[in-house]
Amino acid sequence: MNVTIRKVLLSPDHTIFAYNTEREGMEYGDLHFKDLHNRQDWEGEILQDVFNFVWANDQTVFYTMANEQLRPCKVYAHRIGTEQSEDVLVYDEHDETAFVDITSTKDSKFVTINSNSLSSSEIRVVDASYIPNTASITPSLTLIEPRQPGLEYYVDHHHDAFYILTNAHGATNFKLMKAQNHAIGMPHWQDIITLEPTDKIDDVDLFQDHIIVYGRRDGLPMVLCYNITDQSTHQIPLPSSCCVVAPGSNLDFTTHQVRFSITSPLSHEATYEYDMVERQLKCIRSQAIQSFDKQNYTCSQIHVESHDGQRIPVTLIHPKNLSRTGRNPILMRSYGAYGNNTDPDFRIEHFPLLERGWTIALAHVRGGGELGRQWYEDGKLDKKLNSFKDFISVAKFLGQDSQWSSPEKIAALGTSAGGLLVGGMAHLAPQLFKALVLRVPFVDPLSAMLNPSLPLTSVEVPEWGDPLQDAPAYDWIMQYSPYDNVAQVARGSRLPAMYVTAGMKDQRVLYWQPLKFVARLRHHHQDLLTSPVLLNIDLDHGHFGGHSEQDVRLSEAASQVTFLISQLQQTL
Repeated sequence: MNVTIRKVLLSPDHTIFAYNTEREGMEYGDLHFKDLHNRQDWEGEILQDVFNFVWANDQTVFYTMANEQLRPCKVYAHRIGTEQSEDVLVYDEHDETAFVDITSTKDSKFVTINSNSLSSSEIRVVDASYIPNTASITPSLTLIEPRQPGLEYYVDHHHDAFYILTNAHGATNFKLMKAQNHAIGMPHWQDIITLEPTDKIDDVDLFQDHIIVYGRRDGLPMVLCYNITDQSTHQIPLPSSCCVVAPGSNLDFTTHQVRFSITSPLSHEATYEYDMVERQLKCIRSQAIQSFDKQNYTCSQIHVESHDGQRIPVTLIHPKNLSRTGRNPILMRSYGAYGNNTDPDFRIEHFPLLERGWTIALAHVRGGGELGRQWYEDGKLDKKLNSFKDFISVAKFLGQDSQWSSPEKIAALGTSAGGLLVGGMAHLAPQLFKALVLRVPFVDPLSAMLNPSLPLTSVEVPEWGDPLQDAPAYDWIMQYSPYDNVAQVARGSRLPAMYVTAGMKDQRVLYWQPLKFVARLRHHHQDLLTSPVLLNIDLDHGHFGGHSEQDVRLSEAASQVTFLISQLQQTL
């Protein structure tokens, strides 16, 4: 069985190295501890079935465990040198729609226990000095604010106050608030950073004298620096607007330098360091792509009108000298669920296409989070069809209403929930696509949501609805479900060629979903399948494929790129 390292952390005193391994497809594994201090009495400890972990202090680790539905729901405290059977159960979340995660505050004073659903939060904090099996049996938990429908918040700590990133008081795209240690309830929260309606806060990083805010402005990446002393804010200039910004580790709370990474569609990840006092940004690590000149390519954004007048952002990546002939091959990509962004990140599989004159079109459809919370809300539950209609509108624009391409030269690719979106094109708009690539696609959402014993089904209810208890939810899922509708494709229609993948060890989208979809497609439409429908089953990996094995990852990408080129250009 393949085993990978999921997470590593040093103890606060740097004498113990902890690492969490993951068995293929399981998404949890064993937590190992390695002595770095040459202790004579050291015995290697292993904690089993650990989902996530953090150090509280030099002697204590907090960790989470998941139930049979792969929902992290229990938090334990472990004292180094004791048996796992002696660990203290700190918290047990019984709400089946909520999953539990743990973090350590930036100043190392608290461990936070975050119980989140897809639409609400409830956070408790534990004093990081707690050591199990000493003076107290269980630690004291302090609740920041009880769960309320629609209220989301995330907590960090600085000096004598909690800093709270929240959507409270109508801050749809979040704001940063502050509460003193002695008065932490929401009535005592005070605004610190509020932004314009077109701005969105994704994350914050606390330092002794500054706060870094990561977010989006008009859908494009934005990084702000807030001075705690004089309460001023300035924007950090980024080298490009067509990029993805990711926070660095930044473990030093007292530093004036912050590090973050920037990735673009045309360059590897680069590490940048920003001096928050001098206001100077510099690149400290970058790597050139061999035999590739990014100056020959461009990245831009256009907007396409959808069925209801909404303007859908579309990121286009293509050669600079591309002429609009109406025959340019295009690969459309999107995700459109859970408020996750379809980012213009670096993907090795795009380069063979770009070098052959392709355009990569990232459709930022509703259901994603690119334009804020409302953009996400307008693409979930009873509004989920907006995601599909947005994607179809972009395909029509590129293939019919502009000089970019034609349906014979357009392909689409989607993974997981993005595979649901792209898989829906097989029955909603088959005439607009020549080929579809569906990677571990969520193509049978109705069966999944009708079975609460499956992993993650209960947690997913706020995203898709509960067809067991709510008849309208059954009806709206039925409208877009690829498996339930692919048999209804009209006679005389041309179905796109398809390349579908499944993972036998996948616990998120169980392997039978793509298998059933392909079987039904082949059974009902032998006369329409003038192009191939290929099914690739990975017997050894789970939902994320061989993401930790470079040769497997490259082999998977090569197979899919070969399929796309063979279908749209007929030659390699």
